Order: sequence, then C-alpha cells, then structure tokens
Amino acid sequence: MIALLFVFLYVGICQAAGTVVQTEANYPDSGERHVIFTCTGSADDGSIPNTATNDAVTGFIKGYRLYQVDAYPTSGGTAPDAASVFILDANSLDLLGSEDGSTTAYQGLNLIHATLKRTTFPDAYIPRAGAHAFYHPLISGALTLKVIDQATHSANYTVVLKLYNPKY
Repeated sequence: MIALLFVFLYVGICQAAGTVVQTEANYPDSGERHVIFTCTGSADDGSIPNTATNDAVTGFIKGYRLYQVDAYPTSGGTAPDAASVFILDANSLDLLGSEDGSTTAYQGLNLIHATLKRTTFPDAYIPRAGAHAFYHPLISGALTLKVIDQATHSANYTVVLKLYNPKY
C-alpha cells in the first residue's frame, strides 16, 4: 500500500506544470502601461496555473485603468488551441464579463487563437438588467490571469493587459 502511494506521489511530481512569466512595459509619453504574460502550457495537458500579478507588477498598475486585453501565439513557439481568458480582480470578479463566477467566458471567449492576434475589452455584467457594458475598471490590487480549454501540449502564447492612467 505504501509503495503504491509513493508511485502516485512520484507521478504527480513528474508531471510538468505550465509556466507563466510576467513582465511590464511603461509608455510614459502616453500614460500607458502594459502587463505581459508569456505562457507555456504544460507538457501533459497544455494548461497553465492561474497566475496573479506579483507585488512589483501590482504596484506598477495600481491606480491605472484596464482598457484592452490582447492575446496571440508567441512567435517561434508551438501554436495554441482556441482557449478562453479571464482577468480576475483581487475579489475574483472577471473583468471580461463572465456571468457565472468565472466558469464561462464572455469577452474572453476563445481569445487565444492558433494563428491570429485577438483583442477584447473589459466588460461588466449587470445582473438586474441582464446586460453587459464596456467599462475601464480602476485597478486597486492584484490581477489574475486564468486560461481554460487550452489543450495543446507545450503551447506558447502571450496575453497583454493594456492600462492607462486616468490622470493623464
């Protein structure tokens, strides 16, 4: 029984997890900042872990407003499947308009494409009206990238959050 437990533990450790590297870009002449998530899906199932902005990146974007999200295959890498993207705020609200707690994508639906660059905008779901509205949410804490339905093993893609300074 103990030997079987060690076998399962070993298999779990050997599975390669996907990776996400986050960087930032500053465009002071325009008051714009970008957060760039460079992703490599796992070798086992293509997934990546949900990834929150680290303290440095969070500090870099606090007080800015999110206005656009781009996704594209990383040049020279393995092409991804069509996959959906969520951008979650510090309270797990999907800033791209999911209606059901970040299970089903709305504006982030199939944002990742095998060959094309795609873009979308922040969206607020208003339950009482049963409607959606574009808006530019003010960032006050960490943002989390969540990607679902990406199944290409070791796929490479990039997700860029574009933000602007409302005082600019």
